[in-house]
Amino acid sequence: MGLTNTTSTYGFISKFFHWIMALMLIAAWIMGLFHDDVGSLKRTFIIAHYTLGISVFLLVGFRLAWRLLNPTPTHVLKNKMLNIISNTTFAFFYSLMFLIPASGYMMMNFRGRNPVFFGYEIPALFQKNQSLKGLATDTHELLTTLLLVLVILHVAAALFHHFIRKDPTLKRMLLSK
Repeated sequence: MGLTNTTSTYGFISKFFHWIMALMLIAAWIMGLFHDDVGSLKRTFIIAHYTLGISVFLLVGFRLAWRLLNPTPTHVLKNKMLNIISNTTFAFFYSLMFLIPASGYMMMNFRGRNPVFFGYEIPALFQKNQSLKGLATDTHELLTTLLLVLVILHVAAALFHHFIRKDPTLKRMLLSK
């Protein structure tokens, strides 16, 4: 497996971005969802949630740049509708990976707090604002729910390709070979 993509397969770096960001998103979701239920670990969960969110925000920029600088493997299927769905899903994923951390950052600023990134407090760009705090919180939660639905559909589509269509779509993104 080469480092870069070809027109037929993803390279190691694209696969690494895919899987590390998947793990980070799942961990951030778990930390955000259960931080009120972990007792004395609450602050640790919250700081980990912030750090993961900011990391995703930064990495998605690198991931997008990598995607633009490398060939994108051609679609396995020549089904125009499935390819449109695939491309649209890609756009939604990248949009949500930018918007969710941004809305979380705004939510914290509007609450009068600054998120912590690997122990360092990130300066606020927005002042405390009670009226916008609720909107930012609702936006963050809605976007996270949309991402969760998209992840479920993404996994279902990968399994559909692998077990029903029996094409190499899933295998192209695995880290082996």
